[in-house]
Amino acid sequence: MTSGRNPNAQANVHSLITEMGLEALAASSPENFTYVTGAHVPTARTIPTRHGFAVTTGAGKQFLVVVNLEKNLLSAETEIGDIRTYVEFADQPVERFAQELLAEGLGQGRIGLDLSYLPASAVKLLERALPKAELVDTTAALGAFRAHKSEAEIAILERAAKGTHRAVLDAMAAARVGETEKTISDRIAANMLANGADGTAFMCFGSGQYTHLFHAPAFDWARVSEGDIIRFDVGGSYGAWSSDFARTYSAGSPTALQRETYRALIEIEEALVAMVAPGIAAQDIYFACRDQFKARGLQFYMPHVGHSFGLELHENPMLRAGETTILRPGMVFNIEPSTFDENRVAYHTEDLVVVTETGCRVLTLGLAPRELPVIGQVLEY
Repeated sequence: MTSGRNPNAQANVHSLITEMGLEALAASSPENFTYVTGAHVPTARTIPTRHGFAVTTGAGKQFLVVVNLEKNLLSAETEIGDIRTYVEFADQPVERFAQELLAEGLGQGRIGLDLSYLPASAVKLLERALPKAELVDTTAALGAFRAHKSEAEIAILERAAKGTHRAVLDAMAAARVGETEKTISDRIAANMLANGADGTAFMCFGSGQYTHLFHAPAFDWARVSEGDIIRFDVGGSYGAWSSDFARTYSAGSPTALQRETYRALIEIEEALVAMVAPGIAAQDIYFACRDQFKARGLQFYMPHVGHSFGLELHENPMLRAGETTILRPGMVFNIEPSTFDENRVAYHTEDLVVVTETGCRVLTLGLAPRELPVIGQVLEY
């Protein structure tokens, strides 16, 4: 699945350069690099010591400084034709980057960098190589532009969300009591691949006494028993993008407490999704969730109830207390309330939505059913 270049990226970078009085801005985090270039380099995450820099100068010139092993890939994936390289181990990436800035007559003023991403050792080398420059952290400022998605980016996220949702539906319809957590989660992963994912981004899966381990892997020795609650949060990788999706199921014979807790949670998610619209402050959704939990007698513990979603799993703005960002069309959010019942069993649901001109549109196949679903059951959307 291609990454695609946001058509507003270049204009946004130039506006940031002007606003902050920069000589140049260099994007180097995997997410900001992809945003600026439109290219997905898998090793940017898996081998982060191979630093790459997407440079935009105040005069409007763009060039890349990357490891020579990735030049061919980048030549095929980005419109930026000026690609300068270094040799791994023979060159220090940041020193090579500094040399290219100096060759362009830069390095005397303010240089915008992803300082929140670059390791301290790299920053120290850069400060020595550019003694007259002022290094400015532009990680968050550049990342903030990514909150507004283009139509092409929304389409990528929607395909990923729907493919992951379908993978879960089919896997849970095939699940049976007595199977291990890993057997069921492996089925979800295989279905995601069949539905277009190129890998598994994460797989958090718990049943029975393990539902409260929110980010635990599926255990190959934990078998699902009738009466268990099954809670999972899963995501596939789709090039530079991913999916993020959570559901709660019963292994059969759910108790009244389980059914009532689950239904209350789903009704709260429905109310939160209905709130998502232009003009709403991000924190208003958080406070509404907190108040609904209190009114229903549910345990509320969450530091956030959702998050902007895109090239990063958790992008800003987060749906949390103190986040005053106003929602606007083109923003994409995961809405994900979760709770515990009195037996310390966890329940979780999560869906992706995009803010529209009049409200929002759900990007998964649909919200979870109000009645607690049971494994082996076919759910239609």
